[in-house]
Amino acid sequence: MKSFYFNLVARPGYLFWLRGFMLLLGAAALAAVAAYGQWVLYPKLSAQRELMQVEVTKLGAPAPTSTLKPAELAKAWQQARGVSVQLSLPWQRFFVALGEASKNGNVAFISIEPDPLKGHVVLVAEARSMEFMLKFVSDLQSSPDFSEVALQSHTINKAVPEKPVRFRVAAIWRTTE
Repeated sequence: MKSFYFNLVARPGYLFWLRGFMLLLGAAALAAVAAYGQWVLYPKLSAQRELMQVEVTKLGAPAPTSTLKPAELAKAWQQARGVSVQLSLPWQRFFVALGEASKNGNVAFISIEPDPLKGHVVLVAEARSMEFMLKFVSDLQSSPDFSEVALQSHTINKAVPEKPVRFRVAAIWRTTE
């Protein structure tokens, strides 16, 4: 019987050409990236460098003086302070307290007019009946977030068959813990 010899380690001849082609392809890609960097990126980077140098020279220049008069500056400062105070108020707690007072769903708010600087709030709402209106006012009075809750006015809309009650409530909003 004849013996067979299998050469499992020998490499096929086409791999030499495939490796050469991949090497050429890699060299072409490297040349393309280098050309792109030279003709496209380098001019952009030079322009940015010049812009940075201009900005650095501006930083060395004396700071521009304000053109605002002291009265205008004081007014702008007060406005900024008012905005800062309004942003630091516990608005989430305010709306949660209003939601808790109207949780039965029988009261709808028409307008909410808070004055956070003075701590006052005026609510205009509509209730399904007089009982729901009174329940809402008593819930606001028992809330720890409001004090001096007062029903200012109310009107019954007799044109609508359900006869809803539109009312106005004023209260002091406790903005501190």
